[in-house]
Amino acid sequence: MASTITEYSSSDLLNIFNPIFDEIRKDAAARERNRTLLFEQIGWLREKKFGALRVPVELGGYGASVVQLFDLLIQLAAADSNIPQSLRLHFSRVERIVLDSELEKQKVWIERVARGELFGNATTEAPGPAIGEVRTRVVPHADGNFRLNGRKAYGTGSLYSQWIPVVAVDHKGDRITAIVPADRPGVTLVDDWGGFGQRLTATGTTIFEDVVVYADELSEHGKRTSRSGSGFAQLVHLATLAGVAAATARDVTEKVAGRQRVYYTGPGGLPRHDPIIQTQVGKIGAAANAARSIVLGAAASIQDAWLLWNQHGEHAPATEEAYIQADLAISSAQVTLVPLVLGAATELFDALGASAIDANTGLDRHWRNARALSSHNPHLYKARVIGDYLLNGTLPPLFVAGDDVGVLPNQEAARSTEAA
Repeated sequence: MASTITEYSSSDLLNIFNPIFDEIRKDAAARERNRTLLFEQIGWLREKKFGALRVPVELGGYGASVVQLFDLLIQLAAADSNIPQSLRLHFSRVERIVLDSELEKQKVWIERVARGELFGNATTEAPGPAIGEVRTRVVPHADGNFRLNGRKAYGTGSLYSQWIPVVAVDHKGDRITAIVPADRPGVTLVDDWGGFGQRLTATGTTIFEDVVVYADELSEHGKRTSRSGSGFAQLVHLATLAGVAAATARDVTEKVAGRQRVYYTGPGGLPRHDPIIQTQVGKIGAAANAARSIVLGAAASIQDAWLLWNQHGEHAPATEEAYIQADLAISSAQVTLVPLVLGAATELFDALGASAIDANTGLDRHWRNARALSSHNPHLYKARVIGDYLLNGTLPPLFVAGDDVGVLPNQEAARSTEAA
C-alpha cells in the first residue's frame, strides 16, 4: 500500500484551492439557470491536480488525508454543488487505486491522475434489466482486441472526464471492468439528465457502440469480499449536502445583512437587528456547522478503518469491525443530514421577503440541489439498516456496483411475457 503521510497541511491545501473555489462561486447561479456545463471550472481544478488530492506526494499528488479531502469537498460544494458530485466516482476510483496492495499494476493510472486526468462513471445499466443483471458486453474481436457495446444511465461526471470505467460482462457472462478513453470512437455522452436539481453534473446517458477495448484496459470486476470503502461514494454526496448548507447560510447572511425593508408586524429596526430574523439566520448557520462536523466525523471513521487495514490487513477482524462502524456512521450521517439541510434550504426564505423567490436570485437552487442529492440512496433505507443492526445485530449490506439497482427478476419476467 502506498504511503499516506500528509506533507501538505490543511492551510496549505486551502491556500492552493480557495482562490479557485472563489472563482467557481462567481456566476454559479447564472450557470445553473442557463445550464452552462462546467468544463471551464473543472478545467481550473484539473490544472491544479485537484483530482490527485489523495495520491501520495511521492507519486505526484498531495497526500491529503481522508478528512482533508472531505473538508475541501464541502468547501467546493459551497461554491458550486454540482462539481463534487461530478467528481464523486473519480475520487472513489482513485481511493481503490491508492489502496491497492499491488500498486505496481496501478502505476499507469496513478501517473494519469497525477497529471490531472479524471475518471467518469458507467456503472448503472439503463432502465430495464433486473437487479444484478448487466447487459453491457465486452467480447473478443477478430483483430485480437475486444469490442464494447451497451447503454448506461447516471454517467455522472463522464462528460468532464478523460477515462470511463465501465461495468460489463464478457463472452462467458463473467463481470468485467473496462476503462476506456471518454473520446474513443463509438463512445457517445449525452447530457440528458432531467433532474430539477444538480443540473450540471452531466448525469446523463452513455452509449457504447463497437468501442475498441485493449486487453490492458480490462480487469476482473468480481464480488466485493470486504467493506473497504463501501460508504465512501455516499459520503461524497453528504459532503456535497453539507456544502449546500454552507452556501445557504452564506447567502441568507449576505441577503439579511444588506436588507433595508421591514414588515409592519415586526419588532422594528433593520432586519439584521431583528431578534426573530437573527434567530432564523442562527438556526441556518447552526445547521451548516453541524452538517460539516457530521461529515468530517464520518470521514474520520473511514480514515481509521484504512489505517487499521494498513497495520493489520484488509480482512483482519479489527479492520472489518472498523469498516462496519464506518458504514453505520455514514448511514447515520445521511439520516441526519437530509432533513437538516432540506430544512435549512427552506427556512432561508422565512428570513427574507418575497423578493427572495425571484428566479434571478437563484436561491431556490439550494433546496433543489439538496433534494436531488437526498434522493440518491434513500435515507429511509439507511435508517432501517441502522435499526436492524441495533435490534438484531444484522450487518449493513455490502455494496456491489452493478447489483445495486434494478427491477425484481420476477417483474422483469412478467414484463417480458406481457411484451410477447
